Amino acid sequence: MVTRRVTLLLGVMLLVVITCSPSLGLARTKQNRQVLYVPAYAYIYHGNKEAKLNLTTTLSVRNTSRKDSIRILSVDYHNTDGELLRSYLDEPIVMKPLQSIRYIVKLDDASGGSGANFILKWEADKAVDVPIVESIMVGTGSSYGFAFLTQAVPIE
Repeated sequence: MVTRRVTLLLGVMLLVVITCSPSLGLARTKQNRQVLYVPAYAYIYHGNKEAKLNLTTTLSVRNTSRKDSIRILSVDYHNTDGELLRSYLDEPIVMKPLQSIRYIVKLDDASGGSGANFILKWEADKAVDVPIVESIMVGTGSSYGFAFLTQAVPIE
C-alpha cells in the first residue's frame, strides 16, 4: 500500500508558481499616461550545467476602469541586451472599459533571453484607474512545470 502511494505521488506533475510583484497590495493611483517596464523571461536556467528551460510568455494588459477607455500607444519586446526584438503595434489601439488584451511570445522563441522585457506606453484623455499589466511565463518538462508572474513598473 505504501509503495502504491509513492508511485502515485511521483506521477503527479510538480507545478511551481513564483510571483515577482512588488506592487501587489499597494494603493493604486489615477494617471493619464505611463510608460511601463515589464520583466519577462524567454527561458530560465536549471540544473548544474545551466540548462535552459524555454517559457511561453504572455503579456496581459487589463483596463481596470469601468467607464473610461485607454489607448495603448506601443508594446515593444526587448532582449537581455536591451535590443528591440519586435514592436507589437503599428498604430495605437483603444481599450474599452474592463477590456483585456494579450501578446504572446511563443515557447520556441528564446531570442529574448533570461532578461527579456516589454516596454508598454499608454494614455487616456483624463486621469483614470491605471491598467494592470503583467507578464506570465509558463514552462513544462516531463514531470514538472513552472509559472512566473511579474508586474509592470512605471518608468516614466
